[in-house]
Amino acid sequence: MHHIVAIATLLLGIAVILAGNGLLGTLLGVRGEMEGFSSATLGLITAGYFTGFVAGTFVIPDIIRRIGHIRMFATLASIASVVTLLHGLMVHPWAWFLLRLISGMCIVGLYIVIESWLNEQTDNEHRGHVFSAYMTTTLIGLGIGQILLMTGEINSLHLFAVGSVLLSLGLVPVALTHVQEPRLAEAQRLGLRKLYSISPLGVVGCVFSGLGAGAFWGLAPVMAAGIGMEPAGIAGFMGLTILGGVLMMWPVGRLSDRFDRRMVLMWICVLAALAATLALVLSRLETGWLLLGGLLYGSVGFSIYALSAAHTNDHVDSGQVLEVASSLQLLWGTGAIVGPMLAGLLMQLTDPTALLPFMAIAALLPGIFARYRMIVSAPVPKEDQSDFVPMFATSPVALEMLPDADSDDTDLADDLADHGEPDARQ
Repeated sequence: MHHIVAIATLLLGIAVILAGNGLLGTLLGVRGEMEGFSSATLGLITAGYFTGFVAGTFVIPDIIRRIGHIRMFATLASIASVVTLLHGLMVHPWAWFLLRLISGMCIVGLYIVIESWLNEQTDNEHRGHVFSAYMTTTLIGLGIGQILLMTGEINSLHLFAVGSVLLSLGLVPVALTHVQEPRLAEAQRLGLRKLYSISPLGVVGCVFSGLGAGAFWGLAPVMAAGIGMEPAGIAGFMGLTILGGVLMMWPVGRLSDRFDRRMVLMWICVLAALAATLALVLSRLETGWLLLGGLLYGSVGFSIYALSAAHTNDHVDSGQVLEVASSLQLLWGTGAIVGPMLAGLLMQLTDPTALLPFMAIAALLPGIFARYRMIVSAPVPKEDQSDFVPMFATSPVALEMLPDADSDDTDLADDLADHGEPDARQ
């Protein structure tokens, strides 16, 4: 019972924190559009967040080893809370870029601490269920943050204060939980060439998933505001897109367990591209219809990263899962940095709805590549496929909860040395 309570409080803490972070991300897009910031500028600000997020995966673990998890968690939560409030006090593009950079590092650091504690509290038999619950919790927290956009005036300090309060409150259930200090293993990553030799489709899928996701999280509120949607409509659009991802992640995963995962990934990419295109058409008819487009896109688009990672895991042994998945997360993060900058520039040169064809192309290209891989290589036998688990890019520490992860097995470098390059049939 103690383990269940500990996990519940940890999940509650991260849900509250992500509600505040989700609110801030959407609020910045809407407020920035109101302040006259260009789409390219807001794309750069979003890229700053993901740059901090990626950099934090390298920097934060070493600091945690020196000062401990609870001190680090309290420090990061406090800094993130202050930084959130400063966004409302310093409304300037370069100030926001720097603050988002710091915010990204803080958020990924909070992920790392929470995920380390979840790993410590979860036995091997239940870690797959805990991993799924954790991933679902992250989306629910972000979704709640969208709803909170309707609780105050966009052009005031009120909503920034709400986000700040939530980031501080998220510390409470975690600090009151009696959890043993976990061991924090160093995240190992592979070079791009070796990772591509293991799974070309996994690499391409994760990069383009990051391109689309980074653009969506940073610029979808900007697009919605740019076409005249009110805060309630923007909150509904973002919330329904996230809800679509929550509802359809498991059904999509189950399909990929039954059929050739590349075929499922191909059709999901095609459907995501069609959903983004449909959203573009609907937005031209009536802005309210954009909510339906968002729901349809989230239902399929949010699964591309998880399917790409699952496909890659089908080609590695359990001892290689952590290294490979950690590398895929880094590729996703790289795409998430580049995506909003490219999409923001495109929106500035054309119109706000240019974000939707950008997202459509980012989804379609890995689908085309998946079809190519199906032509030139044989599928993985059904009995050799790993079970699908819902996955989003948080921190490499979360990967230790993967059901297929076994860090005690031979690592990938040793395996390659003993057996040569892996089979690139995928």
